[in-house]
Amino acid sequence: MTGPDPHLPHPGAEPPVHASAKPVGPAAAPPAAGAAAPAHEVLGVAVEDDKWFVRLDPRVSLSTGTATKDPLRIPVADAQRLLREAAREAAGVAKGGTPGVVFTALAGELLVRTGGLTLACASGLVTVGVPVACDQLPADAVVSVPIAVGTEAKPAGLLMTTVDRPDGPGVVVDGWGTTVTAFAWQALLQLAVSLCAAAGNDWAGDPLVPGYLSATDGFVIVAPMARHRAPIPIPLPPVKGVVIPGRLG
Repeated sequence: MTGPDPHLPHPGAEPPVHASAKPVGPAAAPPAAGAAAPAHEVLGVAVEDDKWFVRLDPRVSLSTGTATKDPLRIPVADAQRLLREAAREAAGVAKGGTPGVVFTALAGELLVRTGGLTLACASGLVTVGVPVACDQLPADAVVSVPIAVGTEAKPAGLLMTTVDRPDGPGVVVDGWGTTVTAFAWQALLQLAVSLCAAAGNDWAGDPLVPGYLSATDGFVIVAPMARHRAPIPIPLPPVKGVVIPGRLG
């Protein structure tokens, strides 16, 4: 069933899709006994090639706000595989858990298949395809969420913009458009956060964070950087016996 959707979350907020999502369906099947291990892995996900995933040399100490020498230039096929894992995390599903979650709002329900997300990249644009199902659809459908980001030549930090209404069946986007958009955005952000954290640590030992997320034809580009920190206040010693020059009488 469809129904009204929660408000689109803002960065730093806990998206409503988390509180209203519940896993459904069978858990992801474990690898078959004797199956060949994937040739390459990044974040525990099989990828075609891992040469693009360059970890920070542990001998290098990045100061506050400093990015790594080279950004991560992720081929779209590998980015899509990693996005599906990030979507699972964004939905709050445990690793190895079900690839489907149900979003609920009042009496409305929408099934989202996190294991089937798709990703397309062009210069300054990523499009996330979110497979969905509900009672009002005769078959599964895809809601396409275009997200404008920076380009390879002109990064825009983590600034992302999108449309008011994603592309998909009216019965879904009328009631769940902003929820699906929020989920696609958070999955993409989770992808960047996870990759940067695995790429290394800053001078204080904390995981690196995304400095920017950009896109070009066939690639997602993420720049790990040392996080910004507020200045640490230095307490002044107590002032005692202050003498103010003056005249008596």
